[in-house]
Amino acid sequence: MTAAGVMETRTASAREWMAEEQVDALLVSAEPNLRWLTGFTGEGLLVLAAEGALLCTDSRYTLQAAEEAPWLEAAAAGGHLEQAIARLNAGGVKSAGFESAHLTYASYQRLHEALENATPKPLEDRIKRLRAVKDEGEIALIRRAAEIADAGFVELRGQIAPLMTEREAAEELRRQMVLRGAEKPSFEVIVASGPNGAMPHARPGERVITENDLIVIDWGAAYHGYSSDCTRTVIVGEPDDRQREVWLAVREAQMAALEGLQPGMEGREVDAIARGVLRENGFEREFGHGLGHGVGLEVHELPTLGQKSENTLPVGAVVTIEPGVYIEGWGGVRLEELVVVTESGCEILTAAPYDL
Repeated sequence: MTAAGVMETRTASAREWMAEEQVDALLVSAEPNLRWLTGFTGEGLLVLAAEGALLCTDSRYTLQAAEEAPWLEAAAAGGHLEQAIARLNAGGVKSAGFESAHLTYASYQRLHEALENATPKPLEDRIKRLRAVKDEGEIALIRRAAEIADAGFVELRGQIAPLMTEREAAEELRRQMVLRGAEKPSFEVIVASGPNGAMPHARPGERVITENDLIVIDWGAAYHGYSSDCTRTVIVGEPDDRQREVWLAVREAQMAALEGLQPGMEGREVDAIARGVLRENGFEREFGHGLGHGVGLEVHELPTLGQKSENTLPVGAVVTIEPGVYIEGWGGVRLEELVVVTESGCEILTAAPYDL
């Protein structure tokens, strides 16, 4: 399918939702949603009507809009919101939906004041829900991002050694991914050694990696806008009995979740599988976060896999499976795979090696 055809399919899905919400037009301001619907990667605002659409941008992005979204009418005179208001007023729109989680209160006030006939209607982010199901092209980009990230990790694993700092290791992994074609890391690389591993989102600092440290490494690559996400916990040296016990418990929990995941399950059901294994091994209290999350244009998106998540896992969703155990003063272990939900379960997209 051509890029224009992909965007036509996506905007058709958005228009079906608009009809359900009984709005004549939708203002799309969240950057990932704008990109998903149009392919445009600059700054702007989309006015999506039942028929037709207008990309409101400015002169900085005129050529970029023509290149990335040639099938779309674009305007570049005046502020983004003012252009949108003018189009809504000219079109006789009666109800204009907007993304309540993204549009600022000041912009909402301006809409309320300036719209002549339309009533602004706050809407939840249904486009984010539409984005949860990836098409073949999106999965291919995420797969490539994962391949780049995997290769970067393998290179780092051969270099990481005592006397290297966490910051140096993180920077080397970032460099290796960019060398292999990543636009950038999909998030700030985490390298947490020794007791720092007890912080799930520790920032790499000047701590020097020492012999027999457990090291939590969480990283991902961005490729053509799409993200990957993976975590491995490794050791420089030989693990002691406690380190091995915790690592094997986390790996067992992860494998159980991967094997138990089926399309249509709720996120909390998959979380419960992994959490149950950690409970049996005596580590339930040390697993404080949810099991996983969706990945795509954003590294954290729908569906979520947590204790309270009622999100269902549709075929085509790309999600992480990342149980962890965190013990203050000792360190932590997290192991993460990125998978796509299939008709029969899931396919693992990440292939970074496991070793302790």
